Amino acid sequence: MSFLNWSILWLICCVVTAAAQFCEIVDSGIYSIKCHELSSLEEINDVPTTNLRGLEIRNTQTKLTIGAANSSLNLPQLSFLDLHVPRLELLSEGFSNLPHLWHLNISGCGVEQLLVSHFPTDCLLGQIYASDNKLSVLTKDLLSKFPNLIFGFFENNSLSHVELPYMGSLNILDLSHNDLTTFNITFGNCPYLKKLYLNNNKLTQFQITLPEEDVASSAEKVLGLEILDLSNNSISELLENQFESLGELVWLELSGNKIAVLKSAHFAGLTSLRFLHLQSNGKLELSEHAFEELKQLETLDLSYNGLEILSPHLFGYNEVDKQGLYDYLPMPYMRKLNLNGNKLQQLDPRTFEKLPSLDTLLLANNELRVLPEGLFVPIQNLRVLDMRHNQLTEISSDILKSLNNVKDLLINYNQLTFLPDLNGTLSHLQHIGIDGNPWQRDSFAQFEQWLIARKIQYLKDDDEKLPL
Repeated sequence: MSFLNWSILWLICCVVTAAAQFCEIVDSGIYSIKCHELSSLEEINDVPTTNLRGLEIRNTQTKLTIGAANSSLNLPQLSFLDLHVPRLELLSEGFSNLPHLWHLNISGCGVEQLLVSHFPTDCLLGQIYASDNKLSVLTKDLLSKFPNLIFGFFENNSLSHVELPYMGSLNILDLSHNDLTTFNITFGNCPYLKKLYLNNNKLTQFQITLPEEDVASSAEKVLGLEILDLSNNSISELLENQFESLGELVWLELSGNKIAVLKSAHFAGLTSLRFLHLQSNGKLELSEHAFEELKQLETLDLSYNGLEILSPHLFGYNEVDKQGLYDYLPMPYMRKLNLNGNKLQQLDPRTFEKLPSLDTLLLANNELRVLPEGLFVPIQNLRVLDMRHNQLTEISSDILKSLNNVKDLLINYNQLTFLPDLNGTLSHLQHIGIDGNPWQRDSFAQFEQWLIARKIQYLKDDDEKLPL
């Protein structure tokens, strides 16, 4: 290749490279810019930086280096920093020259560690997004640098150790999808923490430590956490009263663990709990009155736990009056109960008598052969009933009459050959699933005519529109 051709090629490469690296104003109101293919912050020279408030850097190939000790960086007002780069190298000074930094996004930047020296002495950071990196530890000294932190997202790292100091502003902490084997939190250190995500770790236990100082009244022991996700860990045992300080907890995720036994003492103090997810815990044993502490419960998921029998006194809550008299009352707010994927062969007629407001009942993928008379009478508000993939050979006329308000009835893949006279039954039915049963031809023809006359929609077992 001639010298002239090499010169032209070199010139083209320089032009392409120069074109790839540029900055543009994206919001003049708060003076925010977006830059592409920067290797350092010092390369921002197309625009003034003294009053810059927001900066987004999007690199597709270029490594970004921040924090040189001799940096001439001048971004005194920068508050929002969003980095989308394939590799972020933090030198000793890190972000310490950004005294007003409040929002920091370094997710997916390949960061291996965050150090105390990376942040200003009087750090104003309120939001940090550091997910999808390679962090292995969050030290107490580091987190102490963030007294104003409200949101902390550290999911999808390799964290094996996290120690929380006093963080008086922290509201959301996401530590999901890491390698934590233990986690101990002193809630006096995080008085405003509302959402804590610890799912998909390796936890064998979750410990709550109350503040060391004496607490004068039981009301002061009620802590503010509203969502706690412990799903997909290795928890095999719950301690009695371990959640008693979580009186404001609304959502508790315990699915995908190895919990063997549940009894009422495990849920003591959860007076505000509305959603409890316990699916896929292997073979789970439920003691009688296991959920009697949960007066406010709306949704309970017990699917895929190998349950073979349900106590007729499993559902309902306890109440003790001023004279110390014990009463066992209906659970007035329970709307959805998921019992799919267990090994239930029969149900006691009293199973659902304490669930008068139930509107969704999922019983699919069990081994039910018979539905006892009166089973559904206490739940007259039932709207969705899923009994797919069982071994039912018949559904009596009395059972059908007790389902008068059901809109969605799924009885696919049982052993049903006929249904009794449907006149006067299922008056609100809108959708039905019936495939996979050995229907008698004549009986099915009459049944089909009834469905057509009522304009009831068929739902197949794999239909994405299943109303569940």
